[in-house]
Amino acid sequence: MTQPSIAGKARAHRSRILLLLTFFGAGAGVAVALLALEMDIGLAGLIFAVVGIVLATLSLIAAARWWGLADEAVKEAHKTGWYWGGSGGLGLAAGLLGPLLTLQPDVSLRRFALFPGDAGLIATGVALTIGLAFAGYLVGWAGWWILRGR
Repeated sequence: MTQPSIAGKARAHRSRILLLLTFFGAGAGVAVALLALEMDIGLAGLIFAVVGIVLATLSLIAAARWWGLADEAVKEAHKTGWYWGGSGGLGLAAGLLGPLLTLQPDVSLRRFALFPGDAGLIATGVALTIGLAFAGYLVGWAGWWILRGR
C-alpha cells in the first residue's frame, strides 16, 4: 500500500477541520434555536443530542475510511443505489406531501405518530422520509448488482 502524498495529507487535514467546524456550527445553531424558542429540553434530551452527534461523527469517519478501501464496483453500486434509489424513495415521500396538504385542518394525524405530541408527528415524517430513501437505496443497490453482478 502506498503512502499518501503531502498534498493528500493536507487535504485530509483540511477535511477534518471542515468536519469539526460543521459540527461546531450545527451545535451552535441548535443552541441558538433552543435559546430563541426558550425551550427546556432537559438533561436527558441534551445527552441524547450529544450522543447522536458523536455517533454521527464516528459513522462518517468509519464510512470515509471504508470508502477509501472499497473497490470501484462496490463504489458504483452504492452511488447508483443512493442516487437513483434514494432519489426515488425521496420522490415517494414528496408524493405523500400533496395528499397531506389537501386534508382539512380539523383532521388529526396523531394516531399515525410514532411518538406523542407535535414533535412526534415531525419525527414520524422524518423517519418515514429516511425509511423510504433507504428502501429506495436498497432497491437501487440490489438492481445494480443484479444487472452487473460479479
